[in-house]
Amino acid sequence: MDDKTEDNLKSKSTWSRLLYIILYAICFNVAEIVLAAIAIIQFFSSLITGTPLHQLRTFGTALSEYIKQLVEFLTYASHDKPFPVGEWPKEKALAKEDEDEDGTVIITPTSK
Repeated sequence: MDDKTEDNLKSKSTWSRLLYIILYAICFNVAEIVLAAIAIIQFFSSLITGTPLHQLRTFGTALSEYIKQLVEFLTYASHDKPFPVGEWPKEKALAKEDEDEDGTVIITPTSK
């Protein structure tokens, strides 16, 4: 075994990263459950009222950013630690439901 491999095996940062990986893998699984619950609630809200809940849409933007941060940390694309060690991502302000789902405004002609 060469010296570099031995140094990596003895490195505290490598082993502490493993603990964070376990923590964030658990957080990822919890986030998946929350995401599924939001999707179901939004579907039924849309089914019953015709529009999804604005507050859950806003929270969903922060949750999606959080999941992105988790994946980046778990895959070593980032060394920044997400929540609960780091900060929770900020929610993005979303426009109210004034437009059709694809963003187009529907104009119907009026009869004379």
